[in-house]
Amino acid sequence: MKNFLLIFLTLFISNFCLAQLKQKVKTGSLSKEEYKAFREYLESKNLATKDTIFIKYDFNNETCWDMLDGSGKEYINKVLVGFQKQISDFNKQSSGAIAYNFREPGKNFNKLKLWDPTIIIDDNLFLRKLFFKKKHQCGTSLLILGDGSFATYSSDPHFEFLQVYKNYEGKKF
Repeated sequence: MKNFLLIFLTLFISNFCLAQLKQKVKTGSLSKEEYKAFREYLESKNLATKDTIFIKYDFNNETCWDMLDGSGKEYINKVLVGFQKQISDFNKQSSGAIAYNFREPGKNFNKLKLWDPTIIIDDNLFLRKLFFKKKHQCGTSLLILGDGSFATYSSDPHFEFLQVYKNYEGKKF
C-alpha cells in the first residue's frame, strides 16, 4: 500500500507539472514575410542570426524582481553578472543557436533589468507585437527555428527555456 501511494503521488505530481508546463508553452509559426522581417529586425540591431534563436523578453511595469531590489548594489550586480554569464556561456557553447535578452522600452523595471547594459531595448515594440502580445509576470522566452516555427514560454524569470536546446532534436514545433 505504501508503494502504491508513493507511485500515485509521483504520477500525480508529474502530471500536474506537465499540465503547468503545457499552460506556459505556446507554439506557432511565422509566415515567410514575418520571419524575414524578424531576421531583418535583429540585423538592424547588429545582432547575429542563426538557425535557432532564443530571446528572453521582459515587460515594463512588472514586479518579478521586487524582492531583489531591496538587496545591496553588490549583491544585485552578482545576480546580474550571473545572468549575463548564462547567456554568454550558452552562445559560446552553441554553434547553431544564439540567445539574446530584450525588454520593452520604459523606466519602470527592477534594478536587475535597468542596470544590465547587455539587455537590448525593443524600442519600436517589434518583438512585443510579433511574439509577446500578452504580458506575463517575470517575462517570456522565445525559441524560434529557421523555418519560422516557434515556441514561447511564459513566466520564465531565469531564462530556463535555454535548457530546451540541449534536449531538442530539431523537429518543427
